[in-house]
Formats: sequence, C-alpha cells, structure tokens
Amino acid sequence: MIKKNLPKLDFNVTNRCNFRCIHCCFRSGERLLEEFSLEKIKEVLNDFISLGGKRIDITGGEPLLRNDIFDIVKFAKSLNLKVELVTNASLLNKSKLERFKRIGLDDIAISLDGVNYDTYSRIRPINKRTHDYIIENIKECVRQGFYTKINTVVFRSNFQELIKINDFAIKIGVSEHGLYYFTPVGRGNDNKEEIVDPFAWLELAREKFIPRQNKIKLSLETPILETKNTKKVNISCYLENPWHLQLLPDGNVYPCAIMAFYNRPCGNLYEKSLKDIWYDKKLWNGEYYQQNVMPLINKYKSCINFGKKFKDIIKKKNYKFVCLMCKCDCKQLKK
Repeated sequence: MIKKNLPKLDFNVTNRCNFRCIHCCFRSGERLLEEFSLEKIKEVLNDFISLGGKRIDITGGEPLLRNDIFDIVKFAKSLNLKVELVTNASLLNKSKLERFKRIGLDDIAISLDGVNYDTYSRIRPINKRTHDYIIENIKECVRQGFYTKINTVVFRSNFQELIKINDFAIKIGVSEHGLYYFTPVGRGNDNKEEIVDPFAWLELAREKFIPRQNKIKLSLETPILETKNTKKVNISCYLENPWHLQLLPDGNVYPCAIMAFYNRPCGNLYEKSLKDIWYDKKLWNGEYYQQNVMPLINKYKSCINFGKKFKDIIKKKNYKFVCLMCKCDCKQLKK
C-alpha cells in the first residue's frame, strides 16, 4: 500500500456564494451542496495531519459565508497547519482581518480580475461600491501584514488590463500575483468566447511579466509550451503523481478541480476516511488516471475542451499541453 504523504488540501467549506462569477468551476451560489459540520471538518483535518499534512487552502464558494469560519481557521492553526483563506474579499472588513490576525491566519488570496470596475464587473457582476470596497480590503490585508496574494483569471475581457492589475499589486505591496488561464468548465462552459489565444498569453507572459519577476512573486498558468522547452517544466498530468486533494462540501474528494467538473470523485468523506481515500490503490496504480484522464487527453489533446484550434496546435507537435496544476515561474517560461 502506498504510504506517500499528503502535504496540501484545498478545502471547499461551502458552495454558497454571494457572487456569480462567469467562470466558476463549481457553479457556486446556484449549485447548493450540503456542508460539513465543524466537527466533521475537525475530524478530516486530524486525518490530514496523520498523513503528513502541512497546508490547507480554505475556499468555496465564499468561505466567509460560514458563521464558524473563525473556528475553522483557529482549529487548523492549533494543528500547526499553514492556512490560506481564498476569498472574493467583499465580506471582509478591518475588524475581521484583525481577528484573523490574532488567531494566526497566514495567507489571504483575493480574486481580482480588473482594477477597472467595468472590466471586473463583466467577469464578476457586482456594483461599483462593492468593487471599491474589495480594492480597499486588499490594501487593508497588506497593511495588517498578511501574506497577500491576488488571483487573476486571464480572459478576453481583461486581457488588456492584466499589466494594470500587476502594477496595482506591486504599488500597494502585494506579496504574490497568480495569473490563471481561463478554463471553460462549470459556469465557464457557458462562456467559451472568453478563451484567450494561448499564443497571445504565452507571448504576454514572456514579454511583459518576465521583466517584473524581481518586483513581485509571480505564478502563471500557460496551457501550451514549445516542445523543445518542456524539459524546463514538469508538464505531465498532476494525477500521475498526486500531492494534494480537493474536498467539496458534499464530501466528494477529487485529485484536482478539473475532475470535479467531470464529477469523477476518488471517494466521499461520508463513506470513507481521508486516509483511506488517499491510500486507495486506484489513485496510485494508474487506474484512476487511465479511466478518467486519458479519454479526455485522447479526445481533446488536453483534459479540457479548449476547442478545435487548441487541439490543432497540439496535433502539430511543436507545442505540448501543460497541465494547469503545473504553475510556471518566469524563469521556466523563458525561451
């Protein structure tokens, strides 16, 4: 039996959400799922520790909609876990941030797809007052000394504003900026027109973001890379050597978020323990990968249907698909 450690969990503690983002993988806010009790969350986290757990990202949905969110963070910190809160920041305020600081929250990751309201609202439909409030909350996170990360999804709608978002992050002292290629899954499946030309994104990443790597930590998703350059990056499917799990509020466990879109769980926490799911031989002997991922690769030349143009790019063999779990740094993207 495999005895590999499980260092990281992405823990979706709710699928409730006060936003209706056009790309949401989990259709949060419209697809309601039952939620773990606090006691069940504690049970799962104790199991996680026994597997060598080190880090948990608390996400959703919008995790701040849970009344016991401070209790969840506090318990996770009592286990000496590194804890990141992933939020849209619309429900944060100075008092809540001070409380999170007291109980030891490490990182806060905030979604920001436009510093310009019109851009942002096309992707995350909200009013201008809320957008302004989010911007102020990002600044407050920095002021209070949190490791503050901005998460930006790369769309057609905000492609011309990506540098401005990065400028803003650098100016206010954000610790890290993650830029993630839009994937048409979940609600995103209804908005495929937002897919950015992968060549255009790779070029922008190289020409504009590489020179900024000394100003801010950057993590980038790029779905293609020249075949000759793939030795610099581990582009293989993450499921060939898993190192984290995605937990949804209904108890379903997935080895990556893409598999959640296809509803291919590797177990359910109401039926098995986290330990039993992680040690399941199907996850490690290639059976899960062969049954759930290979048919997609054969059909789309990736695990996601990016469309015919993308499929044709990969067919020519000058470029390879890069698993979107493989975040690249700027050095790896250099030609």
